[in-house]
Amino acid sequence: MPRRYYSSRTKPGSLNVDALYQKLLNLYFMFRDKDYFKGKANITEHELPSAIKYEAALALNFQPFPIVDWHSHEITEDHVFDVLEFLYDRVSKPGSLEALSTESGYNYYDYGSYDDAEGQNEFRSVANSFLADYRSGFELTKEGLVLAIGTAGVQHILNAEIIPYDEANVDGKVRNAIVKWRNRHFSLSEQRDAIRELADVFEWLKKTKDLGAVLKREDESAIFNIANNFAIRHHAPGQKTNYDRQIWYSWIFHFYLATYHATIRLLIKKEKGSDPSTKKPLPMG
Repeated sequence: MPRRYYSSRTKPGSLNVDALYQKLLNLYFMFRDKDYFKGKANITEHELPSAIKYEAALALNFQPFPIVDWHSHEITEDHVFDVLEFLYDRVSKPGSLEALSTESGYNYYDYGSYDDAEGQNEFRSVANSFLADYRSGFELTKEGLVLAIGTAGVQHILNAEIIPYDEANVDGKVRNAIVKWRNRHFSLSEQRDAIRELADVFEWLKKTKDLGAVLKREDESAIFNIANNFAIRHHAPGQKTNYDRQIWYSWIFHFYLATYHATIRLLIKKEKGSDPSTKKPLPMG
């Protein structure tokens, strides 16, 4: 990531939406003028094809081009983030210029190849250098999604590696739960869905992977008691309903996610033949 200078380091969250739009403009011009949008969108410093305008208008709920001519009502968080994701999908780093010829014998110079992955990495790096300064902090992920970073104390949990284990029943569900949780517009019902998805992962591990072999009984019970007693998975008499969901949902989600990371590593260790006899209690906070 490009170096963050003094004010960004000392005053995080300093960007408002108008300043965010100005950052988007400079990001667009910077990569456009280096022909990073030429390979996929045919956008150059001197050309903005009608085809990409049509494509953008169909993909988004407004027409972003020309980006420099937005009206005041178009300078919104949603519009800026929409365009960041749209451009990310169409950025690629040009290779070296080569002498080329058409079938009719016309000779010209153009790029011989484009590197999508490197172009996206560079675009993300620059975008993330200012997205971190908008409100509570955002980032453009490798998947091309603009998501909230999360508070400083839990960022490492949200960003921790999802170790390959079972894509359909574990890995993919955990990633999906994290994306739901980090969605900037997520409602309490969506928070609950994210928690339920993690609870379902533990249920699957319990039924198919001998979860009790790597967790103490009280730790395993705590995982399911939380989901059941706080009305996450079922609706039944005796469940706790009179509590501050904004606070407790956050605690439950991050506890589940931290527990998942510990548990999946213990299961992998056990399945590889290491001694699983020593079961350490999991932290409850």
